Amino acid sequence: MYKFLGNVRLAIKAILGKKIRSFLTMLGVIIGVFSIVLLIGIGEGVKDEVTGQIEGMGSNIIMIMPGSMGGGPMSSSGSFVPEDLDTIEAVDGVEYVVPMVIVPLPVAITEPVAPSELSQQQLAALTETSAESEGLISQGQQQIVAIGSTHNMEKAFANSEMASGEHSGRIFNEDEYNDASRVATLRSGAVEILFPDTSTEDVIGQTVYIGKKPFTVIGAEKPVDSESFLDGGSMNNMVIVPMSALEGLMDSIDISQFVVTLKDVETVDTVKDDIRLALLETRDGVEDFSITTQEEILGMFDQILSVLTTMLGGIAAISLLVGGIGVMNIMLVSVTERTYEIGLRKAIGASNNDVLIQFLVEAIFLTFLGGTIGVALAFAGATIMDVQFGFAPTINLQTVLLAYSFTAFVGIIFGVAPAIRASKLDPIKALRYE
Repeated sequence: MYKFLGNVRLAIKAILGKKIRSFLTMLGVIIGVFSIVLLIGIGEGVKDEVTGQIEGMGSNIIMIMPGSMGGGPMSSSGSFVPEDLDTIEAVDGVEYVVPMVIVPLPVAITEPVAPSELSQQQLAALTETSAESEGLISQGQQQIVAIGSTHNMEKAFANSEMASGEHSGRIFNEDEYNDASRVATLRSGAVEILFPDTSTEDVIGQTVYIGKKPFTVIGAEKPVDSESFLDGGSMNNMVIVPMSALEGLMDSIDISQFVVTLKDVETVDTVKDDIRLALLETRDGVEDFSITTQEEILGMFDQILSVLTTMLGGIAAISLLVGGIGVMNIMLVSVTERTYEIGLRKAIGASNNDVLIQFLVEAIFLTFLGGTIGVALAFAGATIMDVQFGFAPTINLQTVLLAYSFTAFVGIIFGVAPAIRASKLDPIKALRYE
């Protein structure tokens, strides 16, 4: 123990004696460890975000989408029809069925007009900030998605994280759905785009246009201060309207997917099979759809993200190996510079093993110090990402221990050659070395 502490003191003395060179030597290790810890943390953070959002929907959820996953890549082509909604609702054990209809029409706060109705000057002014769809132009038009569904949407997600945000107003009820009322509920992204600098309370009662049809806003989601990076984009820029109100807007209603809530979580597998058989019966045995449980979705994402995380860690480990080569290089130079010191130690009784351990401890200490700085920088980077982007990489003890283990491995592997060279020096020749 005494010899070990003595070797540590000698290592610290050698590092402090060449501060700039020691720092530059550690730089490769610092970058390598920083990259490993932060990139693995990002991968784990994404996995936690996805898992949390999927689990937040409820453990009694089944997703039904067009396209079959059997025998090859899943096809996303095709869609469901309103009759499929009745078929699924009739299955025993199903509590709510939420269809999702993507409306291929522009959403804006002004009534769109045909280009032929505008003068050339008006047309040029509008098209600078507008998009065209089916020959219609609307001032202030943005990339907002209109989604048609039923009144079951609010009930299906009532106990989930999807309903945990603060709202003004409400989503449409059963009477409004049965009456095909032209009412709409805006998610926070749509509120910010369509009604910037307007409180959600003042948004209620406003009018939005889907295609050329006006819809009255009866609900608006309040923007959140720290939004998850996975909950942005088109998923947040949605306007939800009754599916029954779309009949005058679209030639046919094609349902892109179903979200099914079950009465009992214990019956997930049984109800899944019953839904499959019911849909096959209406399709003459053609399975052009896929049914996925929450457990299967989680397993799929976990597998994909685990592979990506491993790849990210492997790429980062390459930089640590490069840093290890730098450590070996400098340690070989150090052996040459300290030849006289090695000869003197051997002359007063130090064995080959003592010298070998001294230089090996120095190499390991150098990499460990670099590793510690790298871990500290990774935690700092994670904090910055959390503050700036609202996403915190998950850096756990296992990741840190993995980084330190790899650092020790690098220190030993790349420190052995210089240590062996130092231990084999002839003391007589070493003392004569100038």
